[in-house]
Amino acid sequence: RNTDWGAWPLDERDTIDFKSVDFCIQRLKSRNPAKPIFLTCGIFKPHSPFFAPPQYQTTHGENFKITEYAHDLEDLPSGANRILNLKKWFYQGMMKLDRKRPGSFQNFINSYAACCRFADAQIGRLMAAVDEHTKKENTIIILWSDHGFHLGEKQHIEKFALWERTTRVPFIIVAPDIANPGSECETPVDLSSIYPTLCDLAKIKNAPRNLDGHSLVPLLNNDFEDWPYPALSTYGVGNHAVRKDNWRFIHYSDGSKELYNLKSDPNEWHNLADKPQYKKIISRLTSYLPKKEKEQVKDLKLKK
Repeated sequence: RNTDWGAWPLDERDTIDFKSVDFCIQRLKSRNPAKPIFLTCGIFKPHSPFFAPPQYQTTHGENFKITEYAHDLEDLPSGANRILNLKKWFYQGMMKLDRKRPGSFQNFINSYAACCRFADAQIGRLMAAVDEHTKKENTIIILWSDHGFHLGEKQHIEKFALWERTTRVPFIIVAPDIANPGSECETPVDLSSIYPTLCDLAKIKNAPRNLDGHSLVPLLNNDFEDWPYPALSTYGVGNHAVRKDNWRFIHYSDGSKELYNLKSDPNEWHNLADKPQYKKIISRLTSYLPKKEKEQVKDLKLKK
């Protein structure tokens, strides 16, 4: 069922996300304004299946552009292919369906966009309630997604990989009197920074210090020059991606590697890991890889 899409349900009030936001709005309305509040709200969409109410679907025959991608699988190492093969049925099945029913892949992507619009609308409802029922000058907001999403890039659909398309997420922080509204930071960070950043912004006393992540307050203060930390991503034991400056370095459990210069190659079409001139860069990025790893929980272990 996760491969399905379409206009559903007819009434957005019947969706889980609409009801989740309604619950959060009621909590904001009923809160004691004299006491602090910590509120989290998870929006399920645009997670598959790509169902969104009719009003969020494209109109007048509008199509969202299918991302152009090269057939660049030839330079993928063994570690990447092993992981890619676990989910190749999704892309292959979609292409088979598209040959049988032309336009299916386009409709699939249009429905993904509809889910994004629907999610955006629910966030908008929640932000309107935050504006109405909290003090803007004393409210911290963090918006993020848990992962990125492939829609055909590298002949892959969904996540389950360590490339830029899989791991790049929306990440917005509103921090009154600290962050400059509308400013952008190009420094790569990862989501382990959320907790220490919140502790820092909220001035939590006795917050834990032995954390993997680091407070982003220096970056919010536009101090970009001396940020020493990489952004790390992991998928399965021994499979890690390091994002630092313009580089993405991926090291797989079998020792195979990928290296991309995202400034000159944003689509990650040219794996540079075997080029001798990049040995020093790979050595530097390798130093950021985790030295110890926890054993993976059984239901998430990758198949061999």
